[in-house]
Amino acid sequence: MLHNFTALGDTLCGIRYTKLSLSCFVTDPSFLDQLINSNPASVIETENIETRIEFFSRNHFQTNGTTYSSRDAQLHIVVTNISQETYNSNLQLGSSNIDFTLQTNGVKRIIIAVLVFKINTTGIAQTQPVEAGSLATTRYMATFSTTYIAIVGWDADSFKRLRHKRFTTDKGSDQLTGNASLIFPPTSPETVCKLIKAGNFSHENLKIKKLEPICLYFDRVERKYSDRGCVTITDDVTGNVTCKCNHLTLFTVLLAVESITIPNGVMITSYTTESTSVVFLIATIIILYKSKHSGDRVPVQISLSLALLLLHTVNISHDLGVMHEIPCVIHTAVNQYLLLSLGVWFLVEGIRLFMATSFPVEFQTQDSSKRLKIFMMIGWIVPAFVVGTSMAVGFSLDIYMKSQPLYEQCNEFIQVPKYMRCWLAPGTPIFYSTVVASLSLVLLTNFMIILKTTHVMLHSKKMRNRGEDPGTGDALRAAKSFILLFFMLGGTWVLAFFTGISKIWFYKQITFSGLGNEISNEVFMYIHTLVNGSQGIVVFLLYCVMDDDIRQKMLTCKREADVGSKQRRSEAKPKGGESSNADGGESTNAGGGESSHAKRGESSNAEGGESSIAEGGESSNN
Repeated sequence: MLHNFTALGDTLCGIRYTKLSLSCFVTDPSFLDQLINSNPASVIETENIETRIEFFSRNHFQTNGTTYSSRDAQLHIVVTNISQETYNSNLQLGSSNIDFTLQTNGVKRIIIAVLVFKINTTGIAQTQPVEAGSLATTRYMATFSTTYIAIVGWDADSFKRLRHKRFTTDKGSDQLTGNASLIFPPTSPETVCKLIKAGNFSHENLKIKKLEPICLYFDRVERKYSDRGCVTITDDVTGNVTCKCNHLTLFTVLLAVESITIPNGVMITSYTTESTSVVFLIATIIILYKSKHSGDRVPVQISLSLALLLLHTVNISHDLGVMHEIPCVIHTAVNQYLLLSLGVWFLVEGIRLFMATSFPVEFQTQDSSKRLKIFMMIGWIVPAFVVGTSMAVGFSLDIYMKSQPLYEQCNEFIQVPKYMRCWLAPGTPIFYSTVVASLSLVLLTNFMIILKTTHVMLHSKKMRNRGEDPGTGDALRAAKSFILLFFMLGGTWVLAFFTGISKIWFYKQITFSGLGNEISNEVFMYIHTLVNGSQGIVVFLLYCVMDDDIRQKMLTCKREADVGSKQRRSEAKPKGGESSNADGGESTNAGGGESSHAKRGESSNAEGGESSIAEGGESSNN
């Protein structure tokens, strides 16, 4: 039996329901027409839908199979006797297919109300963090023509006895339990994309991770939407969404937009630290180059500084490439190459330190030029081969980079960048083998070298000859060297494995971003950005300020520059002989003394970086 609600005037305006302060409004079938204007974000409106269905059903009690309909709403009421433990039904209301099972629990007569309606409003129904303390947020969005389905069943006899009660805080028997399989019609992709654009989901600080329909029900206890007990199945061909739920209530399919909002403070900190590191790395390379140190130590340190400098520069320029597909691919390949190269140079530094402290005689007698050629090949050529191979395999299998969800669904309707970030697709064999495994090996190897070097320091030959046990001063020097080596050999990268390891790499704000982590905690995000973004400053301090040999050469250059400046000023004076001789003698003595001192320092510290750090400042004390 089908009724049009506009022809019904069966209202009970004299009855007031004290619980919700509702009178004829909830029993008048015109409430169906008002459902299309429901606000999906209004908790009060949503939780009252089932209550309205109940009151309406009581006052339009029919024997069986009555359907009330409006433009975008249909209410189907069934009253029937039942002799089995379950009641199965399949309904087609509008464009929705409803298949549900009701547990009768021994009830002999039941009443069932099934409501289907579409809303003509749009907006964010609910916003919630993905997890506690996370910067990742899920927004449940309702679109035009979002469909709601409510299924409610009661004990008909108990239900009927309460029909004409003046005050109804008691619903009689509890609602009957059951499960449902609901097929919701698809939402137009164009509608979704325009809604996303209108919602300003594409600004720089907000990155969409996931965009998909999800089955939800309204939890009247927690007063919010939840997907607990429901499974969402999307038909890729028709676009229909099937919801399989183990309970009966008010269901809907909303658009789940999961995104991460990057705090402005993190972005500012990232740009500031990386830009500062670039300046310090340029100074480091210039100072190391002008030191003209013999051996392979300085070329290795220059190569490491150069790789780190280029990596910082590429990270800073990320936003210039992410808006276009080809520049973003090039940016990814260069970033991967520099990250691997930097990891190799950290490993080379560790290997040199291990050889200098464990096999000092062999290390000093080896041909450093041949050793340097091997290091150069490993540090610059091997990473290029790895990147080229991974790109060839990755693009052939479509696993090298991953386009963002918004591009996949909305590229035909709105202009969207293909990639959310210029980096490898997370969770793929290429990502784990070329990034995670490689850098993990570097960190593990260098950590073992640090421990070995610290052990050598505490049990050095000098101490054994004196017959002394390691004392407090030796332990402090060892601890100092341990910390220095930790920074020098890339130990800060460990933070990348402990600051919110998850499925994807978190945009480009983290300097050593190749480890593929989603930094969802703001505190760890700041720590990660500060420590790794400032590594250029650390390299400058380790290679230039704290290295005795380089520092001495820097002081020598400064004194020579001062002497030369004085000499030029004296030569410019009209007085010739005495002044010139005085200054000339000063220049000669200063220059000669400094030159001999520099040579002595150079010969005594031919490979001074290792000895200085390994002995924890012991050489400077002597």
